[in-house]
Amino acid sequence: MAYEKRLCVLKQIKKGFSADGSPLSGAVYAERMGSELTVTPRLAGIAPVKEGRYALAVWAGGREYCLALTGGALKIADAPSLKDGFAVLLCFVRGEAEPVAFGCCGSAPANYRDLLKIFSEEEKKRKRAAPIPVPMPPTQVPGAPSPQVPLAPAIPVPDAEDAAPFRKAAGYDDEAIASDDYFRGKLFEGAENDDARAGGKESQKAATGGGGARADDENGAVHPFRVGSGSLTYYNEMREKLEDAFSKYPKDDRLQTIFPRSEWVNTGGGLLGVIYENGRPRYICAAAESAGDPPEEMKGLGIFVPRTHFSDGEGFYVVFQDADTGETVKTYES
Repeated sequence: MAYEKRLCVLKQIKKGFSADGSPLSGAVYAERMGSELTVTPRLAGIAPVKEGRYALAVWAGGREYCLALTGGALKIADAPSLKDGFAVLLCFVRGEAEPVAFGCCGSAPANYRDLLKIFSEEEKKRKRAAPIPVPMPPTQVPGAPSPQVPLAPAIPVPDAEDAAPFRKAAGYDDEAIASDDYFRGKLFEGAENDDARAGGKESQKAATGGGGARADDENGAVHPFRVGSGSLTYYNEMREKLEDAFSKYPKDDRLQTIFPRSEWVNTGGGLLGVIYENGRPRYICAAAESAGDPPEEMKGLGIFVPRTHFSDGEGFYVVFQDADTGETVKTYES
């Protein structure tokens, strides 16, 4: 019985589908024993989805297959030979398929757009096969409970004055508004490009108005920056500006020894970083390298962080901003 084995490496096509924010990568193993083909995807840190699904489009021997990503090996009966290699396209599917990662080996087609068409054909087949919904009885109104179902007792909602003691006891104020914004004012100070200082007037306008960055519901995937119950209101407001900075400035990994779950770039006038907690942003940070007193604008706001665990004299003064509210974290109260 003939046995064939091939491997292709997947490369990211679209951002936003990895659990830790890094570029999505992985590999797909294809093994053919006789006429049965086994496809085994190995994906590193793919983000979960709250709506939609992941699926694979596979090309082998001139044939195309659409397979649901289940987390294990996928079987294809009566499959062609792998002598010409194979190609795999990973997509997120919610209505129209979105390409996420692609890989090929041998003489398989190197253009993933040809494989993308198979999802449109599968969607048409699914719609044709969908059962006709059964109408509800005329006596039952959608959303209204049956007369036999008792209604739960109504619970009065306290007004603003009555709710104040509860907010105080809980240790937070859900109506508080941040009074200062260190990030906008000092982040790009010292950068060579005048448009980059303070994000530029046009960038600030785009980041603070008109809806900001794209919401999760637009692609259905739980973006790694939004995993959890936090609103990330401030982070979403600044997301466009952050992405622009992280693509423009060089990476700096000196603070990753202290904050392993973080990423930083050097803006020329200091460091800009994001610290993650459970896969989502927890703090937006600005850091200035210093071996003595903190910079004047950081006094009372930042905390000194040694560069390594073995150094007390050299390090950075770091200012932390809450990713949900934008408030500067007072480290002496933390």
